[in-house]
Amino acid sequence: MLHDKIYNAAKELIRRIGTRDPFVICRAVGVNVVETELGSLKGMYTRVLRNRYALINSSLDERTRRVVCAHELGHDRLHGDLAGDFRLREFVLYRMDERPEYEANIFAAHLLLDEEEVYSYVKEGYDVVQIAAFMDTDVNLMLLKLCEMNTERDLKIRPPARPRSNFLRY
Repeated sequence: MLHDKIYNAAKELIRRIGTRDPFVICRAVGVNVVETELGSLKGMYTRVLRNRYALINSSLDERTRRVVCAHELGHDRLHGDLAGDFRLREFVLYRMDERPEYEANIFAAHLLLDEEEVYSYVKEGYDVVQIAAFMDTDVNLMLLKLCEMNTERDLKIRPPARPRSNFLRY
């Protein structure tokens, strides 16, 4: 999937629903969010009898729950056809070497992190760790956003590193 399509899918939801809150957006678009014990799994997207579900591990902290919910919403918007109407279809979550996982991570970064706010911090000279702290997000999600802004938006931002591919795993 082209990065512009991912960016535009996230931006359209924000515009249409009027928020970046993935829980509110899920409700608005008909994705049922279920918080439950998932062991070492942070989240999962599935469809059962045409009902769409984002399962979120109830033991996660608020910040991680928000990122995982945005990631699962990314699967719904970008890869809903991959889930099929199976009883339980589990994606191999958060592996950046698998295209659907990478795309869902990119979607989460675009949904949760406002580009103008990120860019203003960069212009003020803050580093990626500081910006992530200011915006209450994971450093790796911020790195993804910066990489995307540099690649697709040509904003001349040079992230100091690539994000860890397993940043959403336990």
